Amino acid sequence: MHVEKNFCDSIIGTLLNIKRKTKDEISAHKDLVEMGVRFELQPQPHGKRTYLSPTCHTLSKSEKISFCGYLRGVKVPQGYSSNIKSLISMEDLKLIGLKSHDCHVLMQDLLPMAIHGILPKSVRQVITRLCLFFNVICRKVIDPTRFDELENEATLILCQLEMYFPPSFFDIMVYLIVHLVREIRICVPVFL
Repeated sequence: MHVEKNFCDSIIGTLLNIKRKTKDEISAHKDLVEMGVRFELQPQPHGKRTYLSPTCHTLSKSEKISFCGYLRGVKVPQGYSSNIKSLISMEDLKLIGLKSHDCHVLMQDLLPMAIHGILPKSVRQVITRLCLFFNVICRKVIDPTRFDELENEATLILCQLEMYFPPSFFDIMVYLIVHLVREIRICVPVFL
């Protein structure tokens, strides 16, 4: 659940551009210059200011309002999760005070629906695949014949995320999903 929470915090922080939680800051764009990649996203100086090109996961204000509005309007059965409505600040357009279980519910059930009409199809699909991956590995029963398939899926998801998100998005917690299936194989399902 800690890996899932860190992934959720990184994705939500980056999508909503939450200060000190986003992984898409000026320093991330300057890293692209040093690495010599993604020339279209590198910072462009304009006089005393620096212009940052919007990325494929950059949300406009109306898209942020739509995203937060969807999460604010979600109704779940009693005891399923905390009141998501109380975790959303519509003034600042951010989520605050997310606990591990809140992130678990967001990643597995709510996030794919919240980004449905907002993000480009390619970005939306990789985030949905990530959410489905977490959903499968957190089940009570996992088919042992699917372990190899799940390990390959984790690798493909990370590769696709690297195509759309900045290099600063990828810390050690993000890469830990590659090892989760092996841990399930050796130990027991995450549910236990």
